[in-house]
Amino acid sequence: MSSASGRSLKKLTSLEGRASWRKVPAAIRIGGAFVALGLVLLVFAAIELFTAGMLSPFVITPGFLLILVASIILGAFATTSKYEPSSKTQIISLSIAVALVIVSRLLPTIQVYVVEQFWLTAWGVAALLCGLVIRRAQLPKSTK
Repeated sequence: MSSASGRSLKKLTSLEGRASWRKVPAAIRIGGAFVALGLVLLVFAAIELFTAGMLSPFVITPGFLLILVASIILGAFATTSKYEPSSKTQIISLSIAVALVIVSRLLPTIQVYVVEQFWLTAWGVAALLCGLVIRRAQLPKSTK
């Protein structure tokens, strides 16, 4: 049974009906992007805390920004239905995300901006909350 439509896969005979049933809603993809962004920001905050100590400044570099963009792409396109096969768009997007991570390691560490360490945690928690709220809004409402 699909939680989104309440119909089983065998009952869907038309190609159009199957395509709409398997399509992941945009809100789920956007929520996934925010959740992935939040998790990456929290991981960077934890790494910075353990390596540089508490309340040290964090240098934002172009490589860091590319890793954030790659995490957004990963979070948006890694979300699929369990019945949905991988699409060309998904494979290309995830390949671009991997390429961005590789390029981020090759870029020079030019300082773009400096923030306090706690901002990474604050931005990460805010992104996680945004992602969870967006994904929660997509759940079907029960009527009693």
